[in-house]
Amino acid sequence: MNCDIASLDKFDILDIGSYDLVIFGGGIYAGKINGINFIKMNWPLLERKKIIVFATGVTAPIPGEIEIIKKDNIPPNMDIEFFYFQSGLNYAKMSIAKKLFVKVFKSFLKAKKDKTDIEQGFLDAIENPYDYSNISQVEPLISYINGI
Repeated sequence: MNCDIASLDKFDILDIGSYDLVIFGGGIYAGKINGINFIKMNWPLLERKKIIVFATGVTAPIPGEIEIIKKDNIPPNMDIEFFYFQSGLNYAKMSIAKKLFVKVFKSFLKAKKDKTDIEQGFLDAIENPYDYSNISQVEPLISYINGI
């Protein structure tokens, strides 16, 4: 793909005018797509463009769960195409800040009596690192982009 790539912390929203298509990606932490507020806060500058958001997370790619992620992160009034890619979790390789977040979230989940399968899976993943990422997962996104 021939495109420009920019890290969100180095991107100037005023440069968006020259783009017709914006693809935004972020990891999911506690159900929220990291950086999605950038899209929401800048929607007036983005709404006339084709916007694609992809997210990566520990949740298995179960359609109902993916719809919940989309619903919890992308307001229905925003015309945004959404893609999800399962990744993994490796507590030992996390930054100190992410470890702290995971530790707090883990304490919260352990105290919860009726855990969902996803919540229990998250607790299990902290103890047993895994990585389900696979380049083939992005094929639907690539096909979609090629069809625009």
